Amino acid sequence: MVLIDTSVWIDFFQASESSHAAALESLIRDNNRAMICGIILQEVLQGIRDNTSYTLTKDRLSRLPYLEIDKETYLYASSLYRILRVKGITVPPVDVTLAGLAVQRGIPLYTRDEHFKAIAKHSGLKLF
Repeated sequence: MVLIDTSVWIDFFQASESSHAAALESLIRDNNRAMICGIILQEVLQGIRDNTSYTLTKDRLSRLPYLEIDKETYLYASSLYRILRVKGITVPPVDVTLAGLAVQRGIPLYTRDEHFKAIAKHSGLKLF
């Protein structure tokens, strides 16, 4: 199983010829190994402008394995954010929450965002 970040979903829906889109399609076809959580679901869907695409995408994403974010994840993410900040690394709180979720669940995160490399360097985050 792999948690798929918004950046990869955007690439998948907009640039279907990319290597990221191909890798994601492979994960989906390989026993639906692509996972999603609420933050990513919201980020992807809120960026869609037309109703037809919104409905189709919502239906497709709703079929994926779904991870709930619980209080322990938020507590872990706040600690991780503080550790990174002390080291001079500032990343969006949402991304620290996603990283925390992946670490706590022991699953890799597939992303195109470079700052996740800094998070992985200072935590147990595994990148796909």
